[in-house]
Amino acid sequence: MKSNSGREKRVEKRLGVGVPIVIEWRAEGGAIRRTRGVTRDISQRGLYCFLETPVPSGLPVEFDVVFPTELTAAEPLALHCQGKALRSDVQDRRFGLAASIEAHQPLQTAPSGLQPERRIRQRIRPASALLVEYPGLRALIRDLSTTGAFIEDERPLPVGRMLDLHLCGDGIEPAIEVRAVVRRVEAHIGMAVEFVAMTQDAETRLRQLVAARPLVASLEHR
Repeated sequence: MKSNSGREKRVEKRLGVGVPIVIEWRAEGGAIRRTRGVTRDISQRGLYCFLETPVPSGLPVEFDVVFPTELTAAEPLALHCQGKALRSDVQDRRFGLAASIEAHQPLQTAPSGLQPERRIRQRIRPASALLVEYPGLRALIRDLSTTGAFIEDERPLPVGRMLDLHLCGDGIEPAIEVRAVVRRVEAHIGMAVEFVAMTQDAETRLRQLVAARPLVASLEHR
């Protein structure tokens, strides 16, 4: 009987399906990084996806993804998963990642699932003015979560634009600095941004800020 040692062998079904995915990991020094993409295939123990930015191999990762009916034998199920970045590569100029699924918890989400421009986190509407500064501009934040914000700006930046933000206002000293990407634009009103990079200290202060302010709702899809 031949030994299978050293040979990679998949013992469960991998379903070829493209669904949105949001991945988060900690870089050197504990800094938070976040990126989005779409899956190529999924199984109950892992997946392969294409992402906007590369994720280093070997690191623990967390991600939100929707398991389709073919894997659940019921309704599609949105999950928050913990796993590991097993392999990072480049295919056809796209950043690919194979990741394991080692634990998961169900997420509440809209029937349409995780849309690329939407976020599913507790958000607040500041009782006092919460400002954001970015190159050459200063604006009000309409609402805020630990992963993003809506910025009131009559001339919003285009979707996909990366920018460095400084969150400031009453009791915020020094400013909280995050890197963000524009995910959605409302003409003459403003733009929804997602936070894609911040230091560990910035993450801690942002969580404290959100926890200390009045809630708009316990869960918001935007």
